[in-house]
Amino acid sequence: MPRNPMHEMLSQPTHDERARQSWVFTLKMHIGRKVRPGNRLIYDRLAKPKFEKAHGRGPSDRHQVGDVMCQEPGYQFFSGLARNAQELMWDSLADPIARNIDRLSAAYARLHASPNRKGSVTLDPAFKPPEGIRQVNIHLQPVNYAEDYGGDDVMAGAFYEAGSNLYSMSGGIGTVEGKAEVIQRFLKERYPGFTPTRILDFGCSAGSSSTPWALNFPKADVHALDVGAGMLRYAHARAESLGARVHFHQKDAAVTTFPDASFDLVVSHNAMHEMPLKTQKAMFKESFRLLKPGGIAIHQDVPLRYSEKDAFGQFDASWDLKNNNEPYWEAYATNDPVQMFCDAGFPKESIWMGKYDQIDKTISWTVSTARKP
Repeated sequence: MPRNPMHEMLSQPTHDERARQSWVFTLKMHIGRKVRPGNRLIYDRLAKPKFEKAHGRGPSDRHQVGDVMCQEPGYQFFSGLARNAQELMWDSLADPIARNIDRLSAAYARLHASPNRKGSVTLDPAFKPPEGIRQVNIHLQPVNYAEDYGGDDVMAGAFYEAGSNLYSMSGGIGTVEGKAEVIQRFLKERYPGFTPTRILDFGCSAGSSSTPWALNFPKADVHALDVGAGMLRYAHARAESLGARVHFHQKDAAVTTFPDASFDLVVSHNAMHEMPLKTQKAMFKESFRLLKPGGIAIHQDVPLRYSEKDAFGQFDASWDLKNNNEPYWEAYATNDPVQMFCDAGFPKESIWMGKYDQIDKTISWTVSTARKP
């Protein structure tokens, strides 16, 4: 399945709304490809020499780089422009979602009640989403990930998928292959002959990475979890509209309450950078607990390793932390998945971490994996 497939749960923009989204897409592409690279020149030619003159040495870490870069008008211009472009992106998506929301909610109700329903969604009225998610509108998304307006509400999921589609394309990520398909290729290469029969997707959000597991492994029992009821209703309806049998659950990745040894494959896609470090560590421990003997864990995320960047590169990559409501950006960029796998109980010789290219070479994802004895 290509990334961003068409389905019933997508909002349907008018001609003018689509034109506005295209303009925002072009603006974000221009900022990322033409404006942002100039920040390195601003640093090398202006900010760094000023720091060296004042201190007799160059900046030693990303924080000192930030001290001088944030005083440069050129960087201030980039940062304000990038922030405004992100806000404009959400504005361009809000009108078609608001206009379509009654249709989307009705579609959820119909698909959920259908006698031909393939999967399910299980919500817990007593569940309290983590404060660190509930209090932050990540990515500046107007509707919080954990928001629930009750009834047949699907607002959070509608915003998430629409924003994710536009955001990833404006970042230059190709559409011929989604994240789940990337990991399925990785699984086939790394573990030839392994065919999972029970799969769990941690932090599934709107379900775009859950459905490919069900569609490409039709005999498998696929489960997915996240913390927001509105997000999960949307993910469930989305899966049903695509004919994918996925069972969605409102649970915390740190404490899933599934029985021990109940899956043979656990995965996450771009989930770690939305979690505090303690939750990341707990998810790795849950991965070990939930896997059957011989089971495999694969956690994939964006290429953001600070250990692979110099001080300026770390500062540049940290823009989202301060300007795009990404409170756990650095908790992920500085984490140690290999150690987290070891601490969870996986044998060190079973652990691998590295880069894995999307098939069109538009991005190289960071992937970590381990196998339970």
